[in-house]
Amino acid sequence: MVKQVAGVFIQSLRGDDAPASVAQRVRVYRTVLDGVRSGTLRPGTRLPSARRLAADCAVSRGAVDEAFEQLKSEGFIERRVGDGSYVADPLPVLVKPSPALERPISAAAQRVIERFAPHLGQWSRLEVPTELFALPALHPRNVPTQDFPLDTWRRLMQRAWSEPYRKHLNYGPSAGLPSLRESIVRHLALTRGVHCSARQVLILNSPMQALELIARVLLEPGDKVWLEDPGHASLPVLFDVLHAKAVGVPCDELGFDVAHGRAHAPDARAVYLHPLGQYPLGVRTSRERGAELLAWAERQGSWILEGNYNTELVHDGVPPPALHTQDRHGCVLLVGTFEGVLFPSLRIAYLVVPEHLADTFTAMRGLLGEHAHVATQLALTAFIDEGHMSAHLHELRQRCRARRAALQQAVAHHLPHWATLGPTAEGVHAALHFPAEVPDVDVFRLIRKQGVGATPLSTICWHARGLNGLALGYGGADEAIIDGALRVIGQALRNVRAGLAVSKPAATGQCAPAAAAVPSASGASR
Repeated sequence: MVKQVAGVFIQSLRGDDAPASVAQRVRVYRTVLDGVRSGTLRPGTRLPSARRLAADCAVSRGAVDEAFEQLKSEGFIERRVGDGSYVADPLPVLVKPSPALERPISAAAQRVIERFAPHLGQWSRLEVPTELFALPALHPRNVPTQDFPLDTWRRLMQRAWSEPYRKHLNYGPSAGLPSLRESIVRHLALTRGVHCSARQVLILNSPMQALELIARVLLEPGDKVWLEDPGHASLPVLFDVLHAKAVGVPCDELGFDVAHGRAHAPDARAVYLHPLGQYPLGVRTSRERGAELLAWAERQGSWILEGNYNTELVHDGVPPPALHTQDRHGCVLLVGTFEGVLFPSLRIAYLVVPEHLADTFTAMRGLLGEHAHVATQLALTAFIDEGHMSAHLHELRQRCRARRAALQQAVAHHLPHWATLGPTAEGVHAALHFPAEVPDVDVFRLIRKQGVGATPLSTICWHARGLNGLALGYGGADEAIIDGALRVIGQALRNVRAGLAVSKPAATGQCAPAAAAVPSASGASR
């Protein structure tokens, strides 16, 4: 079967009439995607090795690897350590070419299409289907919306639409309502110890929009940006679209590995990280690593983009101060949102920039003609100023701590001793780590059939190697659902390991290197 598939590749690539200017990576990518769309490459089909394809089709090994990694990130193929690459089963929603694109197009338009071809399938992997507004148990994007005081919010929104606020039907300020910017200043001082002025705060629609604005102001085409690896799948795509070069930096037990970044891209112009609690591993960047990162940024004249997501939910002890509070040279920009502690469709984010850049960022925001939804800003201002935010966070912390305890207890009770839980000191995410001989994609297939929506760690790695397990989101589930979901995962783990033990000799206790580097949460390792 592999020989037949290799023959298909050879014919397709050698017969490809694409211009020589089209990158080899894009040609390999398009060949696989065309095979999937046509049905030539069916789900579960094993693909030839990258080395063999490169030799047989006269393309570089790097081009094949890059194309396969892009297809993996979009969910079209699975790359199994020691076993090769396979067409995913099931496949994601396929994006069908528009009939308009089948007509002759200009060379300039063709170049644009070729550039964006590797990203066309990404939206289907990140988009939440309409029928999944109620996300499955333990899905990483399942936030605790059931705890949000909707009656209070409805009342505040009705007030924002009342007659006294008619003047706000006009365009809003590009940097956001002054009242909300002042409220966020007070909120950040209370929750993170951040001291800034309202003019340093910009209101945006999402953290991604904040990153786009930062790239437009501070980065030039070709600039390198350090990103956490693994992390959110959309980030490398975003920076690629913005003509920057993303560089993956792993995390270990001390958090963001600054030395790795210096070794692989010492001339990076920016770094984006979540020092308080990294997704999906949950590790916290140590004070020493933070100081090292600040010193590097000062020497290089580079920028630190500090993510501030779910930082209001700290379960153990007093949270360390934000990197922003230790910045003495104006190189840290704070990117935050309330979506994780309120609700995702809020679409309100904030960006805190250094004082000397406030006018520049505000001007660029205005030139782009952007402003956030005014009525929502009014309601959020009242939600913060009238004490509803602090009351909600107090309740939410208690409930999420109870859910975290339920998660830890369920892991100890239902999972075998060789499955370990990563750090859970902050937020509502956690990572389960498995030995290398128990493939996380096989476990995922079994639990998905029973309504558990965790994500395989190996599928959200970018360049990191050795991660094998599940990314969990426990905030949107009660204790009974968490216990039931972990029971399903435990049975799936035993089934997968038993099946592998019958088919081939089991590995002798060799765990995934990255998993071994991440400390287990207290009480979860047995």
